Amino acid sequence: MINVLQHVGIAVSDRDRSWAFYRRLGFDVPMTSDQSYITRLKPLTGGDYERKVVLAGNLMGGATIEIFQFTSTEPVSYSKDWQWGDPGITAMALKVPDLAKALELFKETPDMLVAGPAPWSANPAWKAALLKDPDGLLIYLVEIPGMNYSLRRSTDYVGGIVFASIAVSDMERSLDFYRQVLDYTDVVYDWNGTDPMLSAIPGGERPQRRVMLSDPRPSTSFFSFYLDRGMIELVEVEGSKAPHIFHGRRWGDIGKTEICFDVYDIRSTFEELVRRGAEPVIEPNLEDRDLGLGVSALFGYLADPDGTLIELSEPTRLRLIRKISLDLRKRKPGKAFPAWLMKLSRFNRYKE
Repeated sequence: MINVLQHVGIAVSDRDRSWAFYRRLGFDVPMTSDQSYITRLKPLTGGDYERKVVLAGNLMGGATIEIFQFTSTEPVSYSKDWQWGDPGITAMALKVPDLAKALELFKETPDMLVAGPAPWSANPAWKAALLKDPDGLLIYLVEIPGMNYSLRRSTDYVGGIVFASIAVSDMERSLDFYRQVLDYTDVVYDWNGTDPMLSAIPGGERPQRRVMLSDPRPSTSFFSFYLDRGMIELVEVEGSKAPHIFHGRRWGDIGKTEICFDVYDIRSTFEELVRRGAEPVIEPNLEDRDLGLGVSALFGYLADPDGTLIELSEPTRLRLIRKISLDLRKRKPGKAFPAWLMKLSRFNRYKE
């Protein structure tokens, strides 16, 4: 009942600064944009706070990014004691057709490059580099042979999100959850060792186990031209006993807040995933939530065994361009929009 990996959510100190950075990486199509209070999320935020948020797509395909900033309260940063392996979403990976060309984007800001380019430790056929964004959040650029791209132009070197790295406290328990509950059943690799690319990251020098999971089924989303099921990498670091990265902080404080999946029939999907063992956090809303730019959706939250948040999102209305607004409830589930229609989103690219 999960269709595709829709987005990874990041909470930042300055949304406009962060989005300017991610636009350099190709996330220049605003899918939603909103500034309002988020009363439904009070169980996660601890208060009724105003925020501004943009969900930005990448025309080369891959999952989108949601960039969130509290505006009526000060977001709290990571603990200075944070280490690689503390449970939570620790990094996200963007697909690139040519890593060397992608790194040219950072010639003027070399301090954002943490490590690489180098072979991916868990699969030397891949090449990768590790970056940090304006808030110090970690991003991989990964060149994977045979990776698909939706639109590919000579000026575009970075695509959307291909996987999220999620640190866990108990690998076997988490493998059971992501394989049996979310249906990411296939093991792409199961690797043990020390990753030289992480040597500059606190805790990154320790031995670790990394398991990449995929869902082998084809995408069944309306948005299959751009989105697919993506992958999930689970990371367990030897000797890591820390609490979750959001322990003592609010959802919306600085960090990677959630991994979100596009679904049909959110109510039934939510109930089924709870039956399988997911922890319910926020029940799906019954009325459409206006997300701005003519888009509305239903959403709910679950948690994995460590408390990492999993959002389910059922889009109900989409505006591709100003004169085309689509009621998604009237469309047949599993029937993707034709490529020509999805390509119209290129006319919505942000103009500086």
